Amino acid sequence: MEISLFIERVALKGFKSFGEQVDIELSEKYTVIAGPNGSGKSNILDAVRWALGEQSPSRLRISKQSDLLFQGSPSRPPAREARVSFVINDKGKLKAFKRVLDESGSSFFVDGKKVKLYEMEEEKRLLGLEGIDFAFIGQGEVLEAIKQKPAERRENLEVLFGISQYRRKREEAFLKLIRADEEALRLKTLIDELKRRRSDIHPQVISARKKRELDKELKSLSKRIKWLEYCRVIEEIKDAEDAKMRISGSLFAARLWVLLWQKALSFFENQIDALASGDERNREIFDRLSSEIGNLKKKLSSLALERSKTRDLYFRTKEELESAYMSMEKLRPEEEGLRLAVEELKEQLAWKRRLRDDLEAKLKDSFSKIKELSRKKEELLGRKALCETSLTELNRKVRYSGKSYGSLILQMLEAKEELSDLQKSASDIALKLQNEERVFEELSSQHMKALAEAQAIAAKLQSKRKERTKLNSEIERTKDALSSGVYPRPVEYLMAAKRLGRLKVDFDPFVDAISCPKEYIPALQSFLGGRQFWILVPDEHAAGECIEYLKVGNAGRATFLPLSRANPQRKNQAIRVDGKKAIGWFIDLISYNPKWENCVMHLLGNLLLASDYGEAVRISGMYRNFPVVTLDGEVFLPGGTISGGSANKSSQNVLELRSYLRERSSFLELLDEEIERLSSTLSKAEEREIRLKEDTQKQLALVDRLKGEMKKISSLLSNSESRIKDAEAEVGELKKEIKSLIVDMKKRKAELEKISLELSSMEEIGLNDRLQNDLSSLDREVELLQERIRGRQDVLDRIEDELSAHRERIQQKGEEILKAEKELADSDLKISELKDKYKELFFRRRSLVGDMKVAQEVRAKIENMFHKSSSKLQEARERMRKCESQLALVKERLKNLYGQRVELEDSGFDGKEGSLCDVSPVELERLKERARTLQRELQDYCDVDYGVLSEDASLIGRIDYLSEQYDDVNEAKRELDGIIRDTDRQAGLLFKGALKAINDRFNAIFVKLFGGGEANLALNDEFDLWNSGVEIAARPPGKMPQNLAQLSGGERSLTAIAYLFSTMEEARVPVAILDEVDASLDEANLRRFADLVEQYSKSLQIVAITHRRLTMERADIMYGVTLEEPGLSKIVSIKLSDWE
Repeated sequence: MEISLFIERVALKGFKSFGEQVDIELSEKYTVIAGPNGSGKSNILDAVRWALGEQSPSRLRISKQSDLLFQGSPSRPPAREARVSFVINDKGKLKAFKRVLDESGSSFFVDGKKVKLYEMEEEKRLLGLEGIDFAFIGQGEVLEAIKQKPAERRENLEVLFGISQYRRKREEAFLKLIRADEEALRLKTLIDELKRRRSDIHPQVISARKKRELDKELKSLSKRIKWLEYCRVIEEIKDAEDAKMRISGSLFAARLWVLLWQKALSFFENQIDALASGDERNREIFDRLSSEIGNLKKKLSSLALERSKTRDLYFRTKEELESAYMSMEKLRPEEEGLRLAVEELKEQLAWKRRLRDDLEAKLKDSFSKIKELSRKKEELLGRKALCETSLTELNRKVRYSGKSYGSLILQMLEAKEELSDLQKSASDIALKLQNEERVFEELSSQHMKALAEAQAIAAKLQSKRKERTKLNSEIERTKDALSSGVYPRPVEYLMAAKRLGRLKVDFDPFVDAISCPKEYIPALQSFLGGRQFWILVPDEHAAGECIEYLKVGNAGRATFLPLSRANPQRKNQAIRVDGKKAIGWFIDLISYNPKWENCVMHLLGNLLLASDYGEAVRISGMYRNFPVVTLDGEVFLPGGTISGGSANKSSQNVLELRSYLRERSSFLELLDEEIERLSSTLSKAEEREIRLKEDTQKQLALVDRLKGEMKKISSLLSNSESRIKDAEAEVGELKKEIKSLIVDMKKRKAELEKISLELSSMEEIGLNDRLQNDLSSLDREVELLQERIRGRQDVLDRIEDELSAHRERIQQKGEEILKAEKELADSDLKISELKDKYKELFFRRRSLVGDMKVAQEVRAKIENMFHKSSSKLQEARERMRKCESQLALVKERLKNLYGQRVELEDSGFDGKEGSLCDVSPVELERLKERARTLQRELQDYCDVDYGVLSEDASLIGRIDYLSEQYDDVNEAKRELDGIIRDTDRQAGLLFKGALKAINDRFNAIFVKLFGGGEANLALNDEFDLWNSGVEIAARPPGKMPQNLAQLSGGERSLTAIAYLFSTMEEARVPVAILDEVDASLDEANLRRFADLVEQYSKSLQIVAITHRRLTMERADIMYGVTLEEPGLSKIVSIKLSDWE
């Protein structure tokens, strides 16, 4: 039978007693390793076990891992590395396994590639070696098989059959089943208890549901009644308000006309008197203003020229300062690198000088002996060279002559095979070197790109950070502007007290409670005016505390709007503002703090916004009850007044500043996010650059190592070729000259030993030569280091000088910038003051010119208009008195209606039930009667608690949830029962079938070893599948059936061997290693054992470690193991076919 898989050869070095390299070529059938006790032959078995991944110290016969290393011998130092390798032939395909133990630990290699332990196990599985543990049979395994209890034997067989996984699966399922039973019982108990509680509260649940229905109907009915009453009140209020607005409009117009006519009369009287004397005075003022305006123009031109020069100097100096900073930042890394390099070179120089001093001292000590010994040494060296030359020639010829002729031929073949291997290795390394060099070039290119990318991102990040610094400065300036005189003094006083914790009142200025888009700020500011600084407080009590605080601090007066007293003005949803220039309700265009919503609605709730004056006129004409404001700030009030004109820009606008602050803050957040993103990107780019740099350095080291290996192999190739050529030329000559050369060799060896003995005392000369060479080398290195230090120190000094110059330049430019900034600020202040004064004088002069032109025309008309105004004033006063009487009556009616509305709203009715409707008195009375009936019915359920409804709903939810869990647990129990039954069935079939197969082979091997009889394996309890042990029963020829303990020692050994071989055969292992299994067998049993081993060697590879002759005689190859010296084992190989 052809063997498809076997171990072809094993190599050991530094493993236990094998200190030198040992190569063992194994037969594919039967190999024997023999040797006396203590020679180390069992270490070969340990080596194979260890190389296959064995981790157990007891099986490897060690107490600690370092015991695997060669411990040394008289002629060999201890090994620092243990190496075991073997080659497996699988149908002609070779696979190499190797395990190495060194200072870094244990490592596995498959075909030269380093692998993990689990990868090693996978390789073994692919080759069918995962059950190899059953193939290592030693005296310990035989003794263990004899002493094993049935349960232990059962456990080993389960591992062999793969049933242990079924056992674990069944035990896990059984534990889960127990837990599932407990959980099902717990859930069933909970469900029953919850159902009993739901049954107990069922009558109360029925009553609570009835009460809830009645209560719900009563609430709905009450809500409807209040709504109808509210509709009635609102309708009456609307009618009264319409009348009030109409009368108020008439009254306002009448009062306005009275006031206008009164002012007109007064104005006309004053103007008549003033115009007469004002003309001459106006001319004098005009001349004086013209002179002052001319002087101001000259001063402004001079200041503008000076400021332009200062501003140019400021920006030029700032650019020079930034340039100096950038130059310093570029020089600092170079300075630090040079400084570190100089320090490192100085340390190397000091170390080299110390070495030189030590060598110089040694040289002085040995110099006195040199002269005396030189002459004698030269003579002896000449003689030694002659002897060595002759002896080398003789050794070379003797090696290839006589009985060593066959050995010389073998060495030539091995050298050629080595040459072929070296050539193949050189080709592989050259190809690998080419690939690695290409990888190195790619990594270098990627590294340079990553470095450039990181530098670009760093530059962009620096720019963004400068932009953020500038933006922060702008934000701080805006905040300073907001906190310095923008608010009225009383408002600032209260806000400061709140910030310091001196005033425990929640309030906000109205301008802080709202946020307005920038384009609508002029309109809002014009409409609000001083109201933008009203202080919003929760109630009258809070307002009183603030007023008292202002009084104590004598800080002035402020206006407060309590939230409790606010009268929100609501926009009319029915009004649709049409037209392209109409913008809409102002309240929809702004945002505000919801806490102050009613206060905001009080001032802005019904404000309309128009794009221009014409559109505002159109809208105010259509909806007179709503104020209107334009984008330019013209305000149309419901009373009919219109305000507008040029806005006062002398003070800063709080709304504009806050809008600008929000805009800048938002931009700052975006900038911070951009900086954070760039920082993250830069970090990743730098990490990638560092990683690529490390990879490039590693790749460079790998390329250098491959080049070194290539150089080494080239040298080995040259040596191998030279050795082969010399050997082929000298083989013929060595046959004839060997006899005479042996005599000459002995003479030359004696003479050479004598000369070597004399030369051994003259080593000082060679030592002195080496010392002189080392001293010269150190002198050159010291000079080179000094020169490198001087060069780097010169560069470092130059850089430090440049840095010092930059620092002085930065200090100088900084002082210049501060001076320029101060001069610019002073110039701006002066120019601003002069401009304001110029504007004031210019407008005064222009106004004066207009007055002078108009005065002459107006004077003639004033006297005529004075008489007409007097009659108009009387008519207006009469209309005003009539409107005031009507308005008093309407206000009294509204007061009563407002009181009714407040009562309805205070009762919990919010007035937002829907659109207003007409109220029928009959329907309202019917609903009230139904409400009274429901209240009487609810009295019957006064003791009913609504809590039982929530409890009942909770119980239903929990019962449903627990029932689902209970069903899931029962389903899981059924699945676990099925898993256990399937596991029992599969394990039973597998175990019984495998046990029968082993039993058949066990009986057959037993009969062969004993020459008859019978043996079998049986379960001691066939009905307990999982816990039944395996008993061994045997009946040697001529005896009654007995158990293993009743047999004799030899019979037990043979029975155990039969059992182990049957299990090994069932495991289908390709290799069997027997370690002195036959040691306790007598000659008769030994012969049967040898026959059995020989039979098995036809179907699997067997390696037997033995010292019994009968076992040795059947082997194809036999190796002898001896102790060459204490602690060092040696291998001697013998091919038995050569004996025959």
